[in-house]
Amino acid sequence: MKPTTKAYSGIILLAISWGTIPLIIRTSDITSISLVGIRTFLGTFFLATLLLRKNLNIKELIKPGLILGPLLAIHWVTMFESIELNSIAVGIGLVFSYPLFVLLFEFLRGNKPKSYQVFLISIGFIGLYFLLDISNIISLEGIFYGLISAISLSLIIIIGEKFSSQLGGLKVAFSQLLVASIILIKFTYESREWLIENFAVSIFLGFFLTGVGLTTYWYVVKVIKPIAVSTISYLEPVTGVILGAFLLNENLSSKQLVGFILVLLVGIGQIYFDFRINSASKV
Repeated sequence: MKPTTKAYSGIILLAISWGTIPLIIRTSDITSISLVGIRTFLGTFFLATLLLRKNLNIKELIKPGLILGPLLAIHWVTMFESIELNSIAVGIGLVFSYPLFVLLFEFLRGNKPKSYQVFLISIGFIGLYFLLDISNIISLEGIFYGLISAISLSLIIIIGEKFSSQLGGLKVAFSQLLVASIILIKFTYESREWLIENFAVSIFLGFFLTGVGLTTYWYVVKVIKPIAVSTISYLEPVTGVILGAFLLNENLSSKQLVGFILVLLVGIGQIYFDFRINSASKV
């Protein structure tokens, strides 16, 4: 399998699996910051067991850890808080405005995204707006948290691209998780009883969604550009809506179906244009 094909397959599967996180947040009886603490702690432990088999240079992990770790903690805490204070739809809708911030930061860095990328991200956001009922806002504080989460995520993607190319996805994921888990260790300790009582959920959240998920994510960013990753990531909130329809018997309106189709078309369009451009460059 070609690296680009492998990367797109990875980010699609990751976006779908990460779409289960809002359901965990809304069905858990501990604070959102405690869930983030458990997530980072178990994710760090899982990746540490993998890295023990390799020659690990601690010095090379310090810089990415100190930069990306606090950003990761901020992103996840504010995302979980936004979802908890409003609704899953409002929280995810705000967080997934981050591709627009990625575009903005790329312009500020002097990089000009291609016109089709701007078009796809814009259409994807419109599809997201249709898909998620973000008109029922309960908490203004939740809006603030959601926007902070979106901005911090866009910074993680842009800054982390360089580290991922230099060190690889596994090392970058471990370094940022380690620092984030240290920052949140107090909340992890306070929720230790919940971790034990809900061990299966904790393992799924910490090992699979966090440890494996972040390693996959940084591998993907190493192969394809952040803007392309951002476009495909619109599939993540789609998963939440579909799971809600199947598991919670929530009805999908015609407006939501239009949004669903738009998001899918944007993902297909991103893959099509990327492969077409790569093929043309090899001729």
